[in-house]
Amino acid sequence: MKIARIEVFPLSLPLQRPLRMAIATVSERTTIVVRVRTDDGLTGLGESAIATYFTGETLASAHHLISDIIGPELTGKDPRELVAIRTAMAGMAVGNHAARGAVEMALHDLVARSAGVPLVDWYGGRTRVDVPTIWHVSGAEPAMLADSAAAAVDDGYSIVKVKVGGDVENDVAKVEAVREAVGGDVTILADANQGWDAPSAVRFSRAIADLGVAFIEQPVHHSDVFGMAVANRGPVPVAADEGVFEAAALALHLRLDAVSAVVVKLMKSAGPIGARELIAVADASGIGIHFAGMPGQSSIGAAHAVHLASAIPELAFGAGICPYYLGADIVDDPLIATNGMLRAPESPGLGIDLDEASIARFAVNP
Repeated sequence: MKIARIEVFPLSLPLQRPLRMAIATVSERTTIVVRVRTDDGLTGLGESAIATYFTGETLASAHHLISDIIGPELTGKDPRELVAIRTAMAGMAVGNHAARGAVEMALHDLVARSAGVPLVDWYGGRTRVDVPTIWHVSGAEPAMLADSAAAAVDDGYSIVKVKVGGDVENDVAKVEAVREAVGGDVTILADANQGWDAPSAVRFSRAIADLGVAFIEQPVHHSDVFGMAVANRGPVPVAADEGVFEAAALALHLRLDAVSAVVVKLMKSAGPIGARELIAVADASGIGIHFAGMPGQSSIGAAHAVHLASAIPELAFGAGICPYYLGADIVDDPLIATNGMLRAPESPGLGIDLDEASIARFAVNP
């Protein structure tokens, strides 16, 4: 079995509503879908959201790297040589985690399909049948966020993520309103998306100390590890996201006591192998994991995340896998949350197939 061709589909997918964060407002999700084909007719699918504000990549750079560099280099290789291929891709380009991750995901799908097992079994089997995922609330008005959160809880969601990272007093009001609306049993996560400096993060942490918030996600700039350490000394634990892409970065944060939890994403770890390395460090250190996707990614990327999240031993803070943000998906059978839970498909590999008409509809010129 050899890689015969790697196809790349740059897409722009509509969102049901804008996602407002401290560093960006997103009304459509640009994403790259990769399909790997072998000489014996097998295929594998991968996807990464392309967010310049997150990884620095663009659709054009991701398309160029995969089509013109990675694709030709991997053609003729055995797709089962997953570690060797990951190492080779890392040598082809510095960074570019999302682009490399989409290829690596497609290879894992392909290899699991060739073995005739669901991807979750390829990862060692299910440790949980269903993966609890979050409901996002974002925007300026606390009352609107509270109404959205309450409706989601009525639909079965048990975790609500509140986008913060702006004016501290207004952000505190958001969390207060959401907590009052959802009651005491719902997990609340506050995501600042690098929006504050360390003193503001500590002020926010102290103000919400009695509201039962599970963690504050990436309160300061991704490069400010010492600021993370200051924030982590507040009453509410701090989780790293934009500042921790891979295991080595998590190890540094742990040495400085700068993190109490970590957000794992396939696209920032450059694929499943990097994500599992990051998870191993988190497990060994005893900190909690929140396994996230990117709001608005399609069911391809979401299903990849659910398969791995179903297999890992620890998931203290649930998942942030959110295909429900999409206005339209690109697969035959979209992944849908039921009572706030997502379940990995049971067909071989990813268990998700492209809808070719939707790929054509949302294709863009990178």
